Amino acid sequence: MMDFSKLEKLMKAFASSTRLEIIDCIQMGITNPGNIAITINKHRSTVENHLGILLEADVVKKIQTKSKKGVPGTTYVLQKNANVLMATIKHLAKENQ
Repeated sequence: MMDFSKLEKLMKAFASSTRLEIIDCIQMGITNPGNIAITINKHRSTVENHLGILLEADVVKKIQTKSKKGVPGTTYVLQKNANVLMATIKHLAKENQ
């Protein structure tokens, strides 16, 4: 039998317009929390909170980086299944317009 609690967590992760905006940013290549915050006009702490929910639901993966000057940073990438699910959601939304 399927683990519906994991499915519920995944569906809840996609049940927020802010998280959908964040996912859209990541798909467009905007992967740094600060840049995402600027793009969607939200506070960085809000974006980081939502990224935590997406991370917990296994929608995104967190990658530690270093700039050319050696400054540590963080970027996020979508898990493969999240890209497929997001494309399906966008397709369904267009069909229902």
